[in-house]
Amino acid sequence: MEFEEAVEGADEGVMRAMVAADPGLRDRYGDLVARMAEGRNWSSVRVLVDLGFGVNGVTAAGATALHYAASVGELSIARLLVEHGADHTAREPGFNAQPAGWAQYFKKQETQKYLESLA
Repeated sequence: MEFEEAVEGADEGVMRAMVAADPGLRDRYGDLVARMAEGRNWSSVRVLVDLGFGVNGVTAAGATALHYAASVGELSIARLLVEHGADHTAREPGFNAQPAGWAQYFKKQETQKYLESLA
């Protein structure tokens, strides 16, 4: 099984075993947390963060995992990402907006309030 398949399927056991066997996966998949957040695969996001994958990678569109969590009001994921070093001031290039701006646009007030409290 390929690593990305395990991640997309949120197969935690396989993910953990593969990273244990090849810690370099963290470096080779620097955008994986963001891509899983873009696809709303929150189970995989949680495991990847727990496995030490970077939380500030960006998708092809230039958005971070925190942007995507903010856009759908995933407050627990937003908190997890911030606790693991996510940059709440990161701006994506399309609208030059921070994650709090995405939460505001999509009317996710609780998440917006949390992100704005970090300033």
